[in-house]
Amino acid sequence: MIFKLPFQIISRMPEERGRLKESTMKLVYNIAGTISLLFAFIGIILPVLPTTPFILISAACYYKGSKKLHNWLLKNPIFGPIIKDYEKHRGMKKTTKIKALLIMWSAVLASSFFILETLLMRAIIITIAIIGTIVMIRVKTIID
Repeated sequence: MIFKLPFQIISRMPEERGRLKESTMKLVYNIAGTISLLFAFIGIILPVLPTTPFILISAACYYKGSKKLHNWLLKNPIFGPIIKDYEKHRGMKKTTKIKALLIMWSAVLASSFFILETLLMRAIIITIAIIGTIVMIRVKTIID
């Protein structure tokens, strides 16, 4: 019995390492999801950052890291429907895209003409908005 013990410990070690690796990866996914969610909230305020891609990244990270956080995000009245549409259809509703683009471009143009003073800053903001628009357009459109 004494001689079998070291072999039993060694045989359990890969299993324990697997559990440790799995819990570490879940933590990494949860941290990444939270950082992405913070960027999404910043994107609500700043027109430069697109909110929707960061919400979708958060949902994907929480799906792998924590079912509780994923469900919490799905139950959000604003972001839940967007996430559910993307998970189910791999796309966004046409009305959601139009609303997102209208809000983004309204904020970008208002910032460019009324807040930003330098031509360089205006060009940077508008360029980023163009990139965000291209990304949004490339996402599959779900007909309402």
